[in-house]
This record gives sequence, C-alpha cells and structure tokens, in this order.
Amino acid sequence: MGLPRSWTRRFITDRITLMVIPRASRQIHSFRIPVGAVYGGMLLLLSGVFLTGHSLLHSAELSRSKAEVVRLCDENGRLSGELTQVRGRLDTVTEDLAALTRFEEKIRTVAALNPIDDETRQVGIGGPAVGGRAGLLAVDPALNGSVADAEEVRDDVETLARQTRLLRESYTEVLRTLETRREELACTPSIMPVENCWLTDRFGYRHSRFTGRREMHWGQDFSARKGEPIVATADGKVSFTGRRGSLGLAVEIDHGNGVVTRYGHCHRVFVKAGQEIVRGQVIAAVGSSGRSTNPHLHYEVIVDGRKVDPLRYVIRTDLYLD
Repeated sequence: MGLPRSWTRRFITDRITLMVIPRASRQIHSFRIPVGAVYGGMLLLLSGVFLTGHSLLHSAELSRSKAEVVRLCDENGRLSGELTQVRGRLDTVTEDLAALTRFEEKIRTVAALNPIDDETRQVGIGGPAVGGRAGLLAVDPALNGSVADAEEVRDDVETLARQTRLLRESYTEVLRTLETRREELACTPSIMPVENCWLTDRFGYRHSRFTGRREMHWGQDFSARKGEPIVATADGKVSFTGRRGSLGLAVEIDHGNGVVTRYGHCHRVFVKAGQEIVRGQVIAAVGSSGRSTNPHLHYEVIVDGRKVDPLRYVIRTDLYLD
C-alpha cells in the first residue's frame, strides 16, 4: 500500500521546472508545474490527436460509403432498364414459342401422332415463387421490387427453357415418324388449297346466307379472286370432276387410306378423273359456280366416309383472318 500512496503523493506534490530564456533579454523566467498537470496535458493532447484522426477516418469512410451508394443506385437504375428490355424480349420469345406450339400440334396431327396432353405441357410451368430468395440478399428494402422482378425473369427463362426442351423432343419424335412414314404422309392433306386467300367460314354450324336457318357447314370456305389457282393438298388420284349439287363445278381426289379431299365452286378444272396428282399441283381455279354469292373455294376433307374439320389437315395458319 506504501507504493501507490507514495506515487500518488509525488504525482500531486512534485513539480517540474520550466525555464524560459528570451533571446532579447538576459532575465530567465522559470515556472514550476505540477507533474500531474504535465501528464494530464499530454494525455489530453494524445486524446485530441486520436479523436481528430478517428473523426477524419470516419468522415473519409462515410464519403466512400456515400459514393458507393450513389454508384449502386446508378447501377441498379441501369440494371432495371436492362431488365425491362429483357422482359420485353421474353414476351416476344413467349409469343414465338406459343406459335411454334400451335405449329407443333398441327404437324403431330399430320404425322398421325397423339397430341401432347395438357398435364405433360405443364412441365414448362412452375419453379420457385417470385421473390422467393429475396430474403437471402443483403439489399436496401427499396430495391426489393427489382429483386422480385429479377426473380420473375429468372423463373420465366427457366420456364421457356423447359418448354423449349419439350418442343425439341416433340419435333424429334415427329421427324422420326415422318422419315418412317414418308410415302403415307405424302398422301395426307397438309397444305393450303389456295395461297392468296382468307378464311371466311369455318367447319361447323352456321346460319345459311340463303335460308337464314342454322345448318351444318361441312368444310372450310376460302375467299379469293376469281381464277386464283387451287392446288391438291396431297398426292392422290382424281376420282371425280364435274357438277356436284350446290358445290357447282367440283374436283374430288382419293388419297388412299380412306382419305378424300373435295374442292367446290370452281371456275375451271384442269384435271380429269383417273389422273395421278402430286401435292401442290394446280387442279382448278377459284370460281363462284353452284350456290355461291362470291368467288371462293369450299374445301372438304373426308376420312373413312366422315367429313372432318379440314383445319386439322392444314399446317399453315398464318394466312387466316377470322
């Protein structure tokens, strides 16, 4: 206990003598300062230096942090703009993929393959919920919307990838079928019977323009200019040419395997019964013969004696107008 007391007493009572000798005077000034005051002043000086340095470092860190926040905000704005562009492109790709899906359904019909059921098509839908990982990211809450958008785009990309894979597998199956059934498929209707036309009446019930009553329309009507070429939609043999009741001047082609196509309201016919025909060959010209109010082609597909919707046997649909 003696040592601390002795040290404390010296700290309070001991003095340090400072001597000041002016250059222009011979008189010497001396000052006696307590040791404690000297140590206290030095401590205050060191504390001030430390606090000043710490403040300067903190200020510099804040400046760097502010600059980083500004940079991140600018970067986020740029990425948000790019994200919007990506979503626009995804919308376009989605529309193209939907068109390819419709095309794929038609060529599966032409190839006599069963359509892909809805449950299987759902393989392209799903994935984690939008924004499901947002909680794992250390971002400003104000940016959560951008994170959710990014997650949604990621999910859309994954969905498109799965749907594309499904289509690729389907097309591969169709290609194998087409290669093994080439001759049979050559005799299967699959193209438009008239190129420059638009669809005016579909297969199914409609109100007759002549009687006003609801009646069954057993084919598809394609309006076109008078004289527009009519082509055979598949290989086959002409089984009939001539007048066919309300259809007027008509042509019928037997494609084998119970499939027959019929072309009505013709203006002229360029083939004769018994003639071998190939797909795409011109067989007649569009007219308005029979019961007709304007030039058009009435086109029917008959399978095993039963009339079916011809659009099931037409791959191209881009020329149709409802």
